[in-house]
Amino acid sequence: MKELNKRNLVLQGEDSSTWNFATVTVSSSVLDKLSQEEQAKFQMTAFKRATNEIEYWSRVEEICDFFGVEDPDLAGEIYVRRFKNLNLDEEIKWLDLRDISEDIPEGFGVKVDWG
Repeated sequence: MKELNKRNLVLQGEDSSTWNFATVTVSSSVLDKLSQEEQAKFQMTAFKRATNEIEYWSRVEEICDFFGVEDPDLAGEIYVRRFKNLNLDEEIKWLDLRDISEDIPEGFGVKVDWG
């Protein structure tokens, strides 16, 4: 984590537009697995609002899948953090923090988006 945090700082004169960003999104239960120091680096956010009924139901499914629930009202808060030049090993470490259930053995509560 320390190495990753060091790489995430903008150095004076550095052009941040050339960075390869990854956004890590975690549920509140996954966030609780992190140290207080790491938790403070995440920002609470909300899923993007739907603009039509088809998009609404797609969002409901996305929310339920992310939180491992059947009812979107049971979903918790989501937190995001952007990383500069995240590598595959670091992505795997984040994905290893996923919550696992009998119904969802592949895990839920962590998503890594590139770009």
